[in-house]
Amino acid sequence: MERRGSNLPRVGDYNQLLVLDLVRRHGSISRVELSERTGLSGQTVSNICRRLVAAGLIEPAGRAEADTGARRTMFRIVARGQFSIGLHIDPARMTLVLLNLAGEVEERASLVTPSGDGPEDLLRAVVDAVAGLAARRSDIAPRLVGLGVSTPGPILADAVIGPPNLRGWGVVRLRAELESRTGLPVVLEKDTIAAATGELWVSGGSLNDFAVIYLGTGIGAGIVLGGEVVRGSSDNLGEIGHLSGDPDGPRCPCGGRGCIAITCAPVHLVTEAAGQGLLPPVPPDDHLGIETALARLCALADDGDPAALAIVEKSARGIGRIAANLANVLDLDTIILGGPNWPALSRTYLRVAPPIPASLLTVSDVHTVEVRGTTLNEDGGAIGAASLVMSSMVSARSERLLLPR
Repeated sequence: MERRGSNLPRVGDYNQLLVLDLVRRHGSISRVELSERTGLSGQTVSNICRRLVAAGLIEPAGRAEADTGARRTMFRIVARGQFSIGLHIDPARMTLVLLNLAGEVEERASLVTPSGDGPEDLLRAVVDAVAGLAARRSDIAPRLVGLGVSTPGPILADAVIGPPNLRGWGVVRLRAELESRTGLPVVLEKDTIAAATGELWVSGGSLNDFAVIYLGTGIGAGIVLGGEVVRGSSDNLGEIGHLSGDPDGPRCPCGGRGCIAITCAPVHLVTEAAGQGLLPPVPPDDHLGIETALARLCALADDGDPAALAIVEKSARGIGRIAANLANVLDLDTIILGGPNWPALSRTYLRVAPPIPASLLTVSDVHTVEVRGTTLNEDGGAIGAASLVMSSMVSARSERLLLPR
C-alpha cells in the first residue's frame, strides 16, 4: 500500500521520511515519480530531496529518459549514510549485526547467552559486544543512529517482564539500562515483531500481508497487515504457543491438546529424541545444549534416519496447521518460516509444511498462500532489531501523521 504525503507544513518530518523510504525501497527514482507516488507538490519534493542530499542520505544517480520533456534526475539511497546495530537475545545465544541504510549487514557476531540468574551478566556481555563492534568500526560513529534490541516477551513499554526462558528475570528495564551503559538511543521490541519488521524492511515493499512464524527457544508469530507491523494492545501480539498443531496430541496444561508449545518447541523434540535413544539426554534448562541437540536431530532426519525423520516431520505438520490457521484468520498470502533454529529445520519443514496451508485455505478460489523460508537465515531477530532503529528514523508509518489538537 503506497503512503501519501501532505502539503501541510506541520507534517514536513513525515513527508521527509516518506520520500526517503520510497527512495530506499525503489532503488532509483525521480522527483516526478516521488511526487506522483506521494501526492506532494513538485516543489515540496524538490526541497525534501535537496535536504536529504545535504544530509548524505540520498544522492543523484544519473538521468533517465522521460516519455515527454527533459531527462529526469534519478535519486538513490546512500547505503553508508546511516547505520544501526541490532541485537537479538535468545536464551541460547545472542546475535549482533551492523546494518546500513540499504539493509545490508556489514558486521555480525554471535555469542552464548550468559546463563546466570538475572540479567546482569547478559547486560555486561552486550555492552562489551557493542563496544567491540564500535572499536572495530570507528569510522561509522557519526552515522550510527542507535541500537535495536529484540528479546523474548512479554514486554511493557521499555521493560521486559519475566520472560519464561530467561532465568531470574523479573521486571528488567532493558531499554533504559542499555541506553545508560552504551550511550546509544535504544529501541526495544519483542523478537517475533522484530523479525516481521526485518522481513518487511528487506522486502522493499513487495510484501504487504504476511506472518513470520518464529522458531527459536520458543515459537511465536509476527504479523504484517497492509504493509504495517501489527503489535496489539500491549505490543505483545503473536503468542501462538497454545494454538493446536495436532488435535490428537498430548494434553497441555492450558487444557487444550497438541499445543505447539509442547509439541513443536525444541525442548520437546529433543526430549522425545532422547527418549528413543537417538540423542543423549539434555537438561531442559540448558538452552544452548537443546539448540545443539536439535541441530543434531535435524541432521539425522536430513540423512534419512526414520525415527528422527518422524519426529521432525510431525513438528513440521504442526507448524503447517498453524500457518493455515493464521492464513485463514488474517487473510494472508504469505507465511515466512524463520528464527534461530530455521537453518536446522529448513530442509524437512520446506518439504512438509507448505502443502498444508494450501490445502486448508478457505479462500483458495480467490488467492493462494505461499509458505517459504526466511531470507534472513538465523539472523532475523538481529536484523529486525537493527531495522527497527532504521524504520523509526526512515519509514513513514501512519501513526506519524497524528497532528496536535
